[in-house]
Amino acid sequence: MSQILPLIKRIAQNLRDKSGDGRVDKFFVFKLARRAFAVPAVDVAEVSMPVSLIDIPQRSEFMMGVVNIRGIVIPVVNLRSRIGLEADYQVDDSSRLMLFSFKTGTYVAMMADDIEYRLKDGVIESVPTDNAEERSFRTVVIDNARYPVFMVDMWLEKNEIEILQNVVESF
Repeated sequence: MSQILPLIKRIAQNLRDKSGDGRVDKFFVFKLARRAFAVPAVDVAEVSMPVSLIDIPQRSEFMMGVVNIRGIVIPVVNLRSRIGLEADYQVDDSSRLMLFSFKTGTYVAMMADDIEYRLKDGVIESVPTDNAEERSFRTVVIDNARYPVFMVDMWLEKNEIEILQNVVESF
């Protein structure tokens, strides 16, 4: 048995002990309106430069439109309005399109103002149990800073995911 594996397990256990029952994962840190968020690296299918957004007539309020990346139509969700940030913003050189994939095979994208491409180790903190409102949010500690964790499937309702799938199928 490798001597490295027990060492890694011991380090992970020490990190867990410091923050409750959290686990160590890799994260991307991205920004929306100067506010930083973390997203588990395994949830990100791709990060790309922004491409032309195609507007959809009679689209749902939570959608910005769709993009075509290598022949795949991908709906773009307006996360900013979901979390109470200004909905209108300018795409610039630091903006990036983050693509996520659902278990159904459907992709969804969101625009980030900026993203750190370097993967960072973070410890997911345990979910608070005393306040019902706080239970829906998870946080991660990265380099002694606390970030809200973005989980795409928690920000979209089941019917909204179905709407996204229907939009893709209509193309």
